Parts: sequence; C-alpha cells; structure tokens
Amino acid sequence: MIALLILGTGGAVPTRDRSPSASWLTIDGRSLLVDPGPGALVRLVRSPHGPDTLDDVDAVLLTHLHLDHCADLAPLLFALHSVLARNPRPLLLAGPPPLAAYLGRLNDLYGTWLEPRLRTLQVREHVPGDILALDPEGGRIRAFAADHDVGRFDGPCLGFRVESAAGEVLTFSGDTGPCRELTAAARGSQVLVVECSTPDHLASPGHMCPSRVADLCREARPGRVVLTHLYPLVA
Repeated sequence: MIALLILGTGGAVPTRDRSPSASWLTIDGRSLLVDPGPGALVRLVRSPHGPDTLDDVDAVLLTHLHLDHCADLAPLLFALHSVLARNPRPLLLAGPPPLAAYLGRLNDLYGTWLEPRLRTLQVREHVPGDILALDPEGGRIRAFAADHDVGRFDGPCLGFRVESAAGEVLTFSGDTGPCRELTAAARGSQVLVVECSTPDHLASPGHMCPSRVADLCREARPGRVVLTHLYPLVA
C-alpha cells in the first residue's frame, strides 16, 4: 500500500502560502522522507497524518542535491543525535552521486553532531535504472534520469517510480524538463507528482510549465496529478 503526504508544493522561493517541495511517503509499511527542503521537518511533525516523531523516518530519498530539495537533511541527522532518540534501526539515505561526498562535507563542518545516537547510516548512491528494493517481498523504487542541470554537483538528477507489492504506482518527477524517461515513468501511475515551476511565458530548460505538464499527461495518462515546485507567478 502507498500513502502520500505532501509537505510543500513551492519552489526555492518560500511564500506565505507555499513552502519548498517535500513529501512523506509510506510504502508497504516503510516510511520515506522525499526531498526534504527547508522546513520539511517542522511540517512533517505538525501534520496529524505524519509520524509521531522523526525517529519514525526509515529512509530519506533525494532526487538531487539543490538546497530546496535537501536542506533539512542535516537538521534531521542533528535531531537524531539527540538523547531523546529511541529508534535503533538503520537509517537509509538514498540519492544520486555525489551523496556520499556531500555527507562527507557536512561531516567536515559538524563532525559527530550529525551522527545519529542509536542508528547507523546506510548511504546508497543511485544512477538511472537502479532499483531500490525496500524489502524482499515489499515495494520497490526505480530511479530514472531527469532533465535538470545540477550545476556544481557531478552526478545525475533523478526521478523515481514507486511501486508497491500490490501494484500501486506513484511517480516523482524531481526537477526536470520534458523527457522520454519521465513520460515512460509516469505511464500507468495512479499518482504523478510533477514539478511545474513557471508560467509558459517564463518556461526554462530543465523545468516544467503548464503546457509541458499538459503534454505529458496527454501522453502518459496518469490517474491523478499533483503539481509541485510552484514559483509565485504560477501558483
């Protein structure tokens, strides 16, 4: 079974009405924090549909390492360093290269402050086509290539197609422009979480806009569409 809680639908510029994009995903009993941008942790624990504490996060899934998608990763690790932490299960951190190098830079800055008190970190770097199996008989997540320039980071930008053991399908576009990989991943999805950054007249490479989303939906025919990464002029 898949359950989705949207924690933010904005872009890198927060507004009164929208916070940067982030999601809480439960698939076959495993709980994942997807692209935890600024403020995601506070919104997660405030929600009546979220976990009781941050201890309940089983994994963090990152499409790329731009700050509006990963800024709350360090605060999560800092919170799990607290003496209040009670969960001893490993914490999975999954994303594109150079996730390990990024964590190494954070460790250079903060040292043991970002070491969970009771939990070991399992860091997995993924490239397009990789499959992340959450449990031997549970759901799985397939990474696909997104069309987005990550700039300083030497690695791909990813999207994710999430499939439960029962055959439910949810697709996260990440940040991307139109591409065949996104269309293929979105095809057959009950839910498509797709970025729609700007109005058509401000459309830019590596991002979606309303007409591009419409073209995608006409071709892929997802069951339901959730727009995220909305900047003020398109919201």
